[in-house]
Amino acid sequence: MKKIILLFILIPILSIGQDKKCITEITYVNDKYKGCINDSGNPEGYGIMTFENNDVYVGFWKNGKREGLGKLTTNEGNIYEGNWRENIKNGKGILIKKNEDGTTTTSKGIFENNIIIEGKSVVSLNGYEIANSTISYKSYTGIVNREINLLKGPGSDYEVIKILIPGIQLFIVSDKTVNDYYNVIDVITNEEGYVNKDYVELGKEIVVKEDTGNFKVTGVSDNPELSKVNIFNNTKVKASIKMGASNYLFSPYEKRDLNIPPGEYKIIVSSPNVIPFIEKVEFESGKNYMREYIIIKTNKN
Repeated sequence: MKKIILLFILIPILSIGQDKKCITEITYVNDKYKGCINDSGNPEGYGIMTFENNDVYVGFWKNGKREGLGKLTTNEGNIYEGNWRENIKNGKGILIKKNEDGTTTTSKGIFENNIIIEGKSVVSLNGYEIANSTISYKSYTGIVNREINLLKGPGSDYEVIKILIPGIQLFIVSDKTVNDYYNVIDVITNEEGYVNKDYVELGKEIVVKEDTGNFKVTGVSDNPELSKVNIFNNTKVKASIKMGASNYLFSPYEKRDLNIPPGEYKIIVSSPNVIPFIEKVEFESGKNYMREYIIIKTNKN
């Protein structure tokens, strides 16, 4: 059996901008906060919140919600350390959960909507590994079989983006549902959202291109914890690039630098009227990269 060594993400204490007010302590109902706030009095920037139930969050905030790097330790002893978006685990992170049978499950990888979608899970007892599993997902084409709402989140209480009619072609980002909802992209408009799985018929699987070699090393990174990835959308249409749990929108012929933590990523590139392209890439620590995307084939319905 292997001895488990837990590695934690270091949360940098960055200098606080002048547009935020940093205070000693403030109480929100029964929660106590120390850190920076915005003009509305909500946590923004770096801060520490001790909740009424004794859960503690240390990290970054945006308008009162956990946003960016942060660490949440619950009163049960569970820990999540990594990226957040609007109070939800989203991006690279590590979740350590204590189980009722005395074991501990450590899940490390990419999280989306509080669920790990890509990575590895290890079960340990008294510090020794007793089981492990690889977590991944598959992507498919799909067809809407009944009129359904495209929603901003995985649930009927989320805002409606638009109504999808039967016959609309979708790209199913992940076959793993959240609350019985698929994360999808409307192929015609390239709009991303969520639909109830019962309203979609799965089509063919979209094969992931392994290590295409299209990401070229351009130099050494100034920060070993981040790789600067230069992306060029060399085409006359808009493109969306989903990397990990983050979605980046590119205008026609836009070139942009993205700061990405090193590691393995599944990248989904989509554009209106195009079946998305998927590739898997390993970004090495200390290296910068560049990648050019060209949309050359439209979808025929």
